[in-house]
Amino acid sequence: SYETQKVSLSLDQAWVGADYLAEVGYIRRKGFYQVNSSAGYKFFPNSKKIANHGPAIEIDMFYNPGFSLTDREIEFSYSLEWLSRSKLSIQLEEGYIKLQQPFDPTNTGGDSLTAGSEFYWEEIALIYNSDIRKSFNYVVSTRYGGFFNGTRLSLVGELNYRIQPYGSLALMASYHKISLPEPYNSAELVLIGPRLDITFSDKLFLTTFAQYNNQIDNFNVNIRFQWRFAPVSDFYIVYTENTYPGDFKTKNRGLVAKFSYWFN
Repeated sequence: SYETQKVSLSLDQAWVGADYLAEVGYIRRKGFYQVNSSAGYKFFPNSKKIANHGPAIEIDMFYNPGFSLTDREIEFSYSLEWLSRSKLSIQLEEGYIKLQQPFDPTNTGGDSLTAGSEFYWEEIALIYNSDIRKSFNYVVSTRYGGFFNGTRLSLVGELNYRIQPYGSLALMASYHKISLPEPYNSAELVLIGPRLDITFSDKLFLTTFAQYNNQIDNFNVNIRFQWRFAPVSDFYIVYTENTYPGDFKTKNRGLVAKFSYWFN
């Protein structure tokens, strides 16, 4: 990668073998070669309001072991950042995918697109980030365009409020309307997730978040207590429960304690 105040360039490559075993972490799939490249340029005008603006391009490509293209995303964007550190970006994206296995784009149990099918689509997105230095800040975005053999409309928002030095409140919500031709299922997907972080001291912390997901008909609550009793050493107690949204009948629940200690 190469980066200056005005210019940014990067090239990343990754190879994952067909027999790779991810003992720690997660990978999308096995047996692929990935190339990701990006370039951007920023203008710094003599302005009392605008800090910088400029174009960027990013290309992400996946190949199978025989070096045949299976996925490609090309994104052109233009961003405008104000002196207040708020930022507005517009993105134009072109996508291509050749399915490696049958796939239901809505994950709702309907008919699947067949393996080997190829799809091309274009999307446009608008993203606004407010000044993250302020106690109250937010991100909103909207996206519309093709999605496999149909269309998708997305609305996403995130609100954050810091109550220094005691903690923070956050709320994330997303709405996706996926329209596919018959016989494939269309869907309206909603995800809502509030979060509360409380700092009792420099050693005691409590994190609580909930999530409603209509795609899997689930409401989740996760509560984590953390005690940092020594440098890089923690004791955790985590409670989690999944319920049905309608009657809040429990699907499953769990209570976990974890101890970690740093030997120095």
